[in-house]
Amino acid sequence: MAVENHGFGGRVERLKPSKVKAAAAVMAQAFFDDQFFTFTLPDPTRRAHFLPWLFEKLIRYGQRYGQVYTTPSLAGVAMWLGPKQPRITLTRALRTGLFLVPLRLKMREFRYMTRLSGYADRLHERAVDGPHWYLYGMGVKPSHQRQGVGHMLLQNVLVEADKAGLPCYLDTTNASNLPFYKRHGFSVVAHGQPIAEGPVIWAMRREPQ
Repeated sequence: MAVENHGFGGRVERLKPSKVKAAAAVMAQAFFDDQFFTFTLPDPTRRAHFLPWLFEKLIRYGQRYGQVYTTPSLAGVAMWLGPKQPRITLTRALRTGLFLVPLRLKMREFRYMTRLSGYADRLHERAVDGPHWYLYGMGVKPSHQRQGVGHMLLQNVLVEADKAGLPCYLDTTNASNLPFYKRHGFSVVAHGQPIAEGPVIWAMRREPQ
């Protein structure tokens, strides 16, 4: 399914395997200043080195076990999991290389990342159970933001979820994202700060419409 978007002169389509590395670079750029990563990886050089590698693994996971959308010009990327298995599992992480994350990080970085991710997982479990769609990552190139790209990247799965009567879920550490997702039907259902000096994590749920 492709959705026309005249606002940015393109369409939304499933990401091709040949574009995974380029898509990972887009996500790394979009998330470079995200509070989750600026806290866990405060060194900009280390963050710039780690994020493309991480997002390549996450995108491959999404392609294998969910749906990953982009535009022909790679203006942005949306990664969805679900509805039957809307969480990252250990077995599947082993198959897609995510198990190598600890080897790429320093002890402190890994400890903080694990605590934040674990807290986010617990918010997810409390916020929604049963079949649902999980938006586990969406990023838009800074040069293409505020042009409707994010809106269009969401539509395929939101429409699919509505037709099936299924809720959607996401979490974010970026407060500026909240108004955008609220406009698309998501509501904050929980939030918390698992590390005193770290970022707040907001859990958002969208009921089928």
